[in-house]
Amino acid sequence: MLQFLTFDLMNLFLGDPIRRRRALICSLGIICSPFLGLRAQAQPASESNSTPTWEQVISAYTALAEAHPDQAALREFGSSDVGRPLHLFTLGPDTAALRILVNNAIHPGEPCGVNASLQWATSLLSAPENLPPGVHIGIVPMYNIGGGLRRNCCTRANQNGPEEYGFRGNARNLDLNRDFIKCDSRNALSFNRMFSEFLPDVFVDTHTSNGADYPATLTLIATQPDKLGGPLGTWLEAEFTPMLYAGMSERGEDMVPYVNSVKATPDGGISDFLETPRYSTGYGALHHAIGFTTEAHMLKPFADRVGATLMFLEVLLETSLSQSEALRELKRAQHQAFLALDNAPVAWELDTNAIDALEFSGYEARYEWSAVTQERRLKYDRSAPYTKSIDHLHTFRPSRTAPVPNAYIVPQAWRHVIERLQANGVRHFEVPKDTVVLLEVARIEGHSPLGRPYEGHHYRKVETVNRSLEQVHLFAGDWVVPTDQAAARYLVETLSPEAVDAFMAWNFFDSTLQQKEYFSSYVFEETAEAMLKSNPGLKQEFESLRNEKQEGGATWSARQQLDWLYKRSDHFEQTPARYPVFSIPKNQPIPFYE
Repeated sequence: MLQFLTFDLMNLFLGDPIRRRRALICSLGIICSPFLGLRAQAQPASESNSTPTWEQVISAYTALAEAHPDQAALREFGSSDVGRPLHLFTLGPDTAALRILVNNAIHPGEPCGVNASLQWATSLLSAPENLPPGVHIGIVPMYNIGGGLRRNCCTRANQNGPEEYGFRGNARNLDLNRDFIKCDSRNALSFNRMFSEFLPDVFVDTHTSNGADYPATLTLIATQPDKLGGPLGTWLEAEFTPMLYAGMSERGEDMVPYVNSVKATPDGGISDFLETPRYSTGYGALHHAIGFTTEAHMLKPFADRVGATLMFLEVLLETSLSQSEALRELKRAQHQAFLALDNAPVAWELDTNAIDALEFSGYEARYEWSAVTQERRLKYDRSAPYTKSIDHLHTFRPSRTAPVPNAYIVPQAWRHVIERLQANGVRHFEVPKDTVVLLEVARIEGHSPLGRPYEGHHYRKVETVNRSLEQVHLFAGDWVVPTDQAAARYLVETLSPEAVDAFMAWNFFDSTLQQKEYFSSYVFEETAEAMLKSNPGLKQEFESLRNEKQEGGATWSARQQLDWLYKRSDHFEQTPARYPVFSIPKNQPIPFYE
């Protein structure tokens, strides 16, 4: 049985660099493997209440990589907003058919996965037979490095340990679990590059929960199966996820779905959390990776949370290996099914009429008088546990769809978008010369921005889009991006303006909504009069609209009337609200394509 090993001061301060790093691993209260050669002591792992700093965890993984050069490696993938590199620790051959990626400390105040992943990696490398040959594992030791460097004891006000931890916001005060599409942080852009190179089949993001009190130590958010869709979504819900719950239960840990309460307390029902592409596992789904977010319960002792997270990683590895062939086949089928779509869902909403029953263990809740606020306060009674059936809402339906084109045209002017496409391994070729091509053009007819900033943006919801075929002037060097490629779903859900986390929603194209040229009313009067005289149909439409507004009591000022005519004249620039990414419909060939 693996035990904690003593902190060897001589090795830490006087030994060679490798032995110093190995001693450091043990000093952090992390399970050490026999290769470290240090003295064992009786303190069990379950008593640890500390988590390593960024420097310590990178030193620990460096020691593991140096001790096992044939089985493990530590690589750098770009930078973070605080100037430190983003690391990826890998185990097993990169030619293995099954690929599992684990991301830690996206919120560094929730470090259960930091400890659990290091214990897991150490255990897998402690004996040759521990690391299965058919899997390539990647571990991000600490993703939010800037937040991890902001160590403190207390910003997680409701959390039971560890003694010190990092801060939720990164060096730019961004929540990195909202940044996977917009990539405002260097962390996210580096992660996009790393993810597209590693291309996991299974992706895990480790967290600690907030919210209600209940007996379970670990809760789970799986990729929402309706949103994932296709054969992979069906299999995930019916086959794979139940295996994970069963595997945890067999080991004595009754995991439950993430407790996202519909009402004040869980007995009023819970609903699935919809992880759209801005979130880690929602981003992973764009690359057909099934994702899981572990949420260890904040009020349980830290070591128990680490233990439950570690157990999940072990169960996930075992289950994924047993299902690796099915997973590969389903991923291929998923990709082909997506390419066959004429229109793909790009936004979803909870179906409140689809309610299932869930057997749930909780604590009775009651309301007491608060000595602080002099009003009622909620309190969970741990002396009164219950197990009963509660409502579970976990069906989502598409609320908006978008066409799946043959290709997109992304003008080179939009370099920030192109940079993100490059980070995701998007295949493209360039327009060879200036030309005019008939393309599908989208116009943004209805949209509403948030009135307050959200993660550095005024997020914009696009409600209405009209599409038509128009002649478009392209320039040499503009990008032609076929959808017949591995990144197809990523392209549709970032380049379709109505998608919930499209680049359009995150303000990348806001400048296109602004009109640049206007008119002086007193000068345009003569032009407007001439337009009406020369075009009887336009005159009839204009007068009918004016009469309709007058009869309805609406005000249509002289300036508004002239503006209506101006927008139908040859003087109007035609580009306001014209979405600047163009499409080649499925029934049209891709020009310049060889």
